[in-house]
Amino acid sequence: MANDEAVALLLVNRSFLYAYLSRAFATEPDEAFLAVVSDAHTQEECSLLDDERGEGALLQRGIAALAAEGSGALEQLRGEYTKLLIGPGKLPAPPWESVFVSGEPLLFQKSTLAVREAYRAAGFQAVGYPHEADDHLAIELAFMEALADRMGEAYAEADGAHVGELARIQLDFLQNHLLVWVKSFADQLRAYGKVSSFYPSFAALAALVCARDVDVLEELLSLE
Repeated sequence: MANDEAVALLLVNRSFLYAYLSRAFATEPDEAFLAVVSDAHTQEECSLLDDERGEGALLQRGIAALAAEGSGALEQLRGEYTKLLIGPGKLPAPPWESVFVSGEPLLFQKSTLAVREAYRAAGFQAVGYPHEADDHLAIELAFMEALADRMGEAYAEADGAHVGELARIQLDFLQNHLLVWVKSFADQLRAYGKVSSFYPSFAALAALVCARDVDVLEELLSLE
């Protein structure tokens, strides 16, 4: 696989987007994260994944607008994170793959073990292991970020075989895990309607990135 500046930039973009999305769901927001949300660079990165409809840029503009609403925005968004993703109380859209795959509000199910095996095979250990279920959305996105980082490094070293191997691992994880449930998660958050659009829009952006990334990875594999 010949080294090409456009491909290298694409790989950097993938790493950024997965890191950005993982951070959104990993823990409550702080001032540093809201600064990233509001940064023009983040808008540009989200625009790079767009087709003519510009869905990524539109979602990111809405997210950034809420982050910039003044001194009260941070406390409001922290409260929304707790309400939507921690509890107490029933979560409107639990952020674990096993809940969506099994149809039951249970963690550490068969699908969780399959995710754990995918991590193990790739030499990845989830932050929070073994206390947090491996199939939390933030962890699955962090896994994709870690592989995207490795892929960028392999590409910079002109290691085409490793780039291809990593692309196949990521494609498999998207198709067998993230894409199985992330859109349903986003739809449930959107339907909840009792909070701002900040986290529902982040979930929709995650679903969009994952769906578009399948095309990106397949195109990269076609260059082998």
